[in-house]
Amino acid sequence: MPPLRKPKEESRGKKRITSVLPMDCTVVSLPLNRSTGHHLGPGDTFGGRTINLSKTGLQVHSDYELDPKTVVDLTVTLDKTSRHSLTVRAQVAWAKRNAADLYGRWGMGLHIIEARPGDLDTLHEYYDSLIL
Repeated sequence: MPPLRKPKEESRGKKRITSVLPMDCTVVSLPLNRSTGHHLGPGDTFGGRTINLSKTGLQVHSDYELDPKTVVDLTVTLDKTSRHSLTVRAQVAWAKRNAADLYGRWGMGLHIIEARPGDLDTLHEYYDSLIL
């Protein structure tokens, strides 16, 4: 009988937690070397869903593809009453087309680059509540 394999270690610096939440994005700036054919520009908004999150980033799904290095303001609603939401500024790290249209045609990894201290604290508290 072959030996049991150890689970593969997470390659990211921070552990991701699955959490599907509604989100709204506003495009802040586009990179100079745009390669996608999207029609969004600074100030345009779109919605989607978070798929997972960590203390430093989120994976989101949407019907819009954004180039890496695009900067967005992302507002996430943490509960169904819409009383707990937070806004962070994030930069697109990667984007890829989803095999299935589950919560949107595009998946994107976003790295948080800026947040108000209260909003970052709220994200960290929410994250910690999911891993307990």
